Amino acid sequence: LVKNQIFLGLLGSSVRPRKEIEPFIHSCNDAGVRFVYFSPRNMRRTKELASQMGLDVAWNCCISLRPLEEGADDTFRMTSNYADWDVNAKLPHGVEDVKRHLEEVDNVPLLVSLYTDVSKNTTAEMVDVFQDYNDTVLAVGLSHLPGNQKVFFGSDIAIGVDVLSEEESFMVTKKEGKDLDVLMPNEVAFVSSISTWSSSLNLVGSQAMYHILEIIRIGRSSLEAAVSSVGFFFTGCLSYCIFAILCPCTVATSVPVIPPVGSFLYNQVIL
Repeated sequence: LVKNQIFLGLLGSSVRPRKEIEPFIHSCNDAGVRFVYFSPRNMRRTKELASQMGLDVAWNCCISLRPLEEGADDTFRMTSNYADWDVNAKLPHGVEDVKRHLEEVDNVPLLVSLYTDVSKNTTAEMVDVFQDYNDTVLAVGLSHLPGNQKVFFGSDIAIGVDVLSEEESFMVTKKEGKDLDVLMPNEVAFVSSISTWSSSLNLVGSQAMYHILEIIRIGRSSLEAAVSSVGFFFTGCLSYCIFAILCPCTVATSVPVIPPVGSFLYNQVIL
């Protein structure tokens, strides 16, 4: 097969993250949101990708959700002179081992930023584990993938990213008077509306991910304003109650005038 052949070149390919992912992860950390990446690839293939995304790939940084039989070795584990993901760290393998580790050892499995060898079912199980330990889970993923629906449905807040609408090939309907076998724009919109039933929010286009941080900022500002208003209301009621109770103890010869609204609030607090 290789005889009388001329070698012209060698072509290779690699999986690279989108260029906006790394600044997005840093912005999430600055906003108080811990970014966790669930990768379907093994540890060896995930390490380089995670490093390009700006995630920590040193010691105690990754857990494989692929269960191992007792006494078996993970052939894809990362071993080196300075960082051993599996041997030195003694981290668990599989969701059941993670639960056992959390109950018997420590909470390190909840602090890592990288999970490998995952499936949609194991990802959904880990979402339940995070929630069992009082973590609020914000799931972000492609809304048109059927496997993400279970993860979205189990998380506290789900944000679906719709990338179908930005595909130019879907927008072509006719060419030279002939109908092409492509999706119509209204068909894409219909499919997108159905696939986002389990998402709290739906963002159109990959560039719309930058709006997630703005949504988080507005949500926290609204929550802080609501807490402040409730605190102000109860503080005002308490101040008025103290004022009404101490009025008879004053040396004034006249009784202060109490507004009708204040009297109503006072009676509500006393009752």
